[in-house]
Amino acid sequence: MLIGAFVVPGVLLWLGHRLRRRTPRWRGAFWGGVTGHLVALVVGSIAAMKPAAEWSGDDTFRGAFGFWSFLVLPVVGAVLGMLRAPRR
Repeated sequence: MLIGAFVVPGVLLWLGHRLRRRTPRWRGAFWGGVTGHLVALVVGSIAAMKPAAEWSGDDTFRGAFGFWSFLVLPVVGAVLGMLRAPRR
């Protein structure tokens, strides 16, 4: 969770450096990663605010949404953004 909360925004800042001069694939990866990170913030926050008693006895989903979404969703968004970018 700490990697997703601190390292991912740092990597996104690095990807955004001189964004206007980068290739379309690079820009697609940047905006896909930003979108994935924003979705992860919403999903992870909702999962973290739900009381443990409301989950169905299995804490796997809460862990996946609450912790792993911060790391996985920005990476998925960056890959999708890179693949959807127009090629030169």
